[in-house]
Amino acid sequence: MILYRAFLWAAFSGTILMPPWATAQTALDPCGTTDEPHRLLARMLDAHSGVSYSASVLFERAGQRQFLTIKWPAGSDTGVLKRMNGAVDPRAEDWPAPVDSAGRLCALIQAYIISVEPGRVIAGRSTQRLSLKPRDTLRLGHVAEVDDLTGLTLAMLTIGSDGRALERYEFATIAVEFNETARSAAPQSVKSIQSLRLDAQKVVLPGYFLVSEDASQGSFVVTDGLATASVFIEPLSGAVPVGEGVVTNGATLTYTRGVQTSSGAILISVLGEVPLVTARLLADAVRPSASGS
Repeated sequence: MILYRAFLWAAFSGTILMPPWATAQTALDPCGTTDEPHRLLARMLDAHSGVSYSASVLFERAGQRQFLTIKWPAGSDTGVLKRMNGAVDPRAEDWPAPVDSAGRLCALIQAYIISVEPGRVIAGRSTQRLSLKPRDTLRLGHVAEVDDLTGLTLAMLTIGSDGRALERYEFATIAVEFNETARSAAPQSVKSIQSLRLDAQKVVLPGYFLVSEDASQGSFVVTDGLATASVFIEPLSGAVPVGEGVVTNGATLTYTRGVQTSSGAILISVLGEVPLVTARLLADAVRPSASGS
């Protein structure tokens, strides 16, 4: 069985998830920050909790454009997405909520330099532009256009370390319905902060935290609060492939590496919105168990 060695990077306390809207002042300021960029970021992270909406969206990456329709029910952890130019009568796909929320704001403040300025008019709504510049080379940059009224992200641009746009989405239309009952029903956030702080040893590299692990299936998921990466480990029969493989599609990178361990050959695959250096470090974090079982 494969174990996932957590590196000794414990500078970040808690990750992944937004504070409950119902306790507005405390929720917007769980990390002792009071400046406008951080408050706007907190509002953006919590925006899904209190609204239902339906929208049409343009999504672009790798020179390709897709038109999507999205429906999001307030208080849910799953929305519905349809790809409108891929097939006649497209099938509905699940569109999950962000992974957890309580310590997410604190983690992002430590991982990114955050600034705010007036944004564009998007889907007929005024916005503020929230820029998240990485503090290191382990993550990508993001520019979000945040709706003044709801806090929803109406456009997002993901940027590589060379300043090149990797992918973007932008709402064309949106119809919003507020739901105060759903907004006040997010009590799991505080509990998430506490449990994630207790799991500080689960940090796998600076600013990234383990949020899901299935050792029996050889998989785990990490996030820095915005970007998410999945790591898969599978046994190999025969010779181990030499070297590494890399495929990029917009902001999404797929990285593979063959490794010889004391218990046999394995193939490590990393899939996520992360730079190549981060994928390599995640692969390095995979170690065989001491027993080799």
